[in-house]
Amino acid sequence: MLKSIKPTTTLILLISSLVGCGTKTDKSSKKESVSPAKVEKLPVETDLARITLTDDANSRLGITTATVVEQEVTQRRSLGGQAVIPSGSTIIVSAPLAGVVTRVGRVSLPVPGTKVIANQPLFSLKPLLSAERDVPTPAERVQLVAAQANMMAAQTVAAGDVDRGKAEVEGAQIAFDRATKLFADRAGARRAVDDAEAALNIAKSNLAAAEEREKQLIELLTMLDVKNPEGEASVLPMTTPISGLVNRIEVSEGQTVASGAVMFEVVSMDKIWIRVPVFVDMLSSIQVEQPANLVSLSGDALSQSAIANPISAPPTADAMTSSADLYYEVDNRQLGLRPGQRVGVELPTSKAESSLIVPNGSILFDIYGNAWVYAMTGDRQYTRSRVSVRFVDGDEAVLASGPPVGTKVVVDGAAELFGTEFGAGK
Repeated sequence: MLKSIKPTTTLILLISSLVGCGTKTDKSSKKESVSPAKVEKLPVETDLARITLTDDANSRLGITTATVVEQEVTQRRSLGGQAVIPSGSTIIVSAPLAGVVTRVGRVSLPVPGTKVIANQPLFSLKPLLSAERDVPTPAERVQLVAAQANMMAAQTVAAGDVDRGKAEVEGAQIAFDRATKLFADRAGARRAVDDAEAALNIAKSNLAAAEEREKQLIELLTMLDVKNPEGEASVLPMTTPISGLVNRIEVSEGQTVASGAVMFEVVSMDKIWIRVPVFVDMLSSIQVEQPANLVSLSGDALSQSAIANPISAPPTADAMTSSADLYYEVDNRQLGLRPGQRVGVELPTSKAESSLIVPNGSILFDIYGNAWVYAMTGDRQYTRSRVSVRFVDGDEAVLASGPPVGTKVVVDGAAELFGTEFGAGK
């Protein structure tokens, strides 16, 4: 027999079931609205790297700026070079005949390293005469005197012919002038003028021939004139054919030298070659047709502008160092390089192209090796901007990318701004 249920108990059970169903529905809806990932938009890099200084801080940092420019630049590689004597710049002087070396006046013989100019006599050579060849016999001397007498007589006749020719020219000139004047006054004939002119031309031709004959006789007489009947020959000055330095001298004063013996060597130093050994794998990257710059071994510029031009020279290489030589020529009159001297050579490794350029002092590097500059974007406002450095040339940094042309970047004070941004400065 069923018991009767109380109405109050039934109401409580109904409410409990409804509450339980409602709770399950709320939990399932909340689970469905939750996202698997949360994406937050971060601020851009420039918003994190902008610094605004007060007037007092800006003046205390002593900030200076430079403008980003765009220029044609060439990347260069510094290597070591050696000054060498160019081919054909060395002159060796030999003795033209056997003789004794003597000084010129009171000047002693030069020493190696002495600077000389072209056609400067360095010493003299007194020839050694052979008794059989250079000293005439008594019979030859008589013949020589007779020849001289005949030449002197012929010269006297020639001198007379010259005087007579001059007189004939003067008379023919007077006759020509008279005939010309009479013809102009219509008192003479044209034929008389022509005859007088012909006689004048003949007289001039005879005079020219007489003067030439007299000149030749004088030269022949001079050749037959024996200055030193004892057989002594005049000394020969030994001059240098080019200007330069005396590289070596093989004789001394009073020394007897044979014909063809080497006496001295002179080297011209106006032009000098620079030999640059280059690793063979690097040759393809060098612009061998472009000029190179000479610098000191420490990389500093020389006191004089030194542009070395590439030249064609005998190919040389060194198998021990796996290097091949490039040759350049430079004007050495102001540089004063010595043979064998070592110098730095900046070789072009790329063709000229437009690139952004900023002062090297404006570049900053973070701990990850990234390069930055501080660009001036407002009044006392500086923004850290990323740059890509191609290479550094002296005090300038060549950029592959960076701020646009005309942007002002901080030079002095850049490190202080960097420290201020990251908390290392005040």
